[in-house]
Amino acid sequence: MYQNNRYHKAAFINVANNVNGRMYESYAGVTDYLYLKKFADSLVAENAKLHAQTIDSKLDNTITEGGTTDTIEKKLVQNYTYIAAKVVRNTVNQAANYIYINRGKLQGITTQMGVINPNGVVGQVVNVTDNYSAVMSLLNKNFKVSAKLKKSEYFGPLYWEGKNTTLARLEEIPKHVKIAVGDTVVTSGFSQLFPQNIMIGRVKTFNAEPDKNFLEIEVELSTNMNSLSYVYVINNIKKSELEKLDSTLNIHD
Repeated sequence: MYQNNRYHKAAFINVANNVNGRMYESYAGVTDYLYLKKFADSLVAENAKLHAQTIDSKLDNTITEGGTTDTIEKKLVQNYTYIAAKVVRNTVNQAANYIYINRGKLQGITTQMGVINPNGVVGQVVNVTDNYSAVMSLLNKNFKVSAKLKKSEYFGPLYWEGKNTTLARLEEIPKHVKIAVGDTVVTSGFSQLFPQNIMIGRVKTFNAEPDKNFLEIEVELSTNMNSLSYVYVINNIKKSELEKLDSTLNIHD
């Protein structure tokens, strides 16, 4: 029938073309997905390199003469590098939430490294295996970060209160400090985990209790912890030197 009947032959070819079309469409979809994943991985790696080029990732080793501002040599040295990683597990509904990423010892990850994403602070590495790391989430009752109001430079500890996944509390900001809803809150740079000026969030509410010396500040987090995909692990190149100095004074970060 296929060989001798034009109608059946045309119908068969039409069906075959439809089947082939669907097969090629499915194949194209798979290859497009794989290409996009490869492209995304490449883009994230490139962004890690760009992070390392920012001014806050470098240390100013400028030499001045006699304590004056007459510069003899302007020298910026690398202080932080970044390792891109993919989130493979994430919890947000516990009192102590953790994130797993697909980078570990073999990729240069160690404990006590800060973790960020393009929107801001994510957490810190607390455990590593050869190819994976556990990150203490910002949404963890045990996590604290040294934060500051970008406008005034006043700083204090910021932590999650264990309730709303979009809010954190900033403490130890004196009552006389001028503050407004929407003010930017960033990392202070006073710990080994994060460079200064990494975004954390914005002031949502604040209150000055008469019997207290500090403001009560609620911060709306810039990072959506419910939808993490890729992150950057921060390598502080000067970390071991700072730890050695801390050990002589019995200081713990």
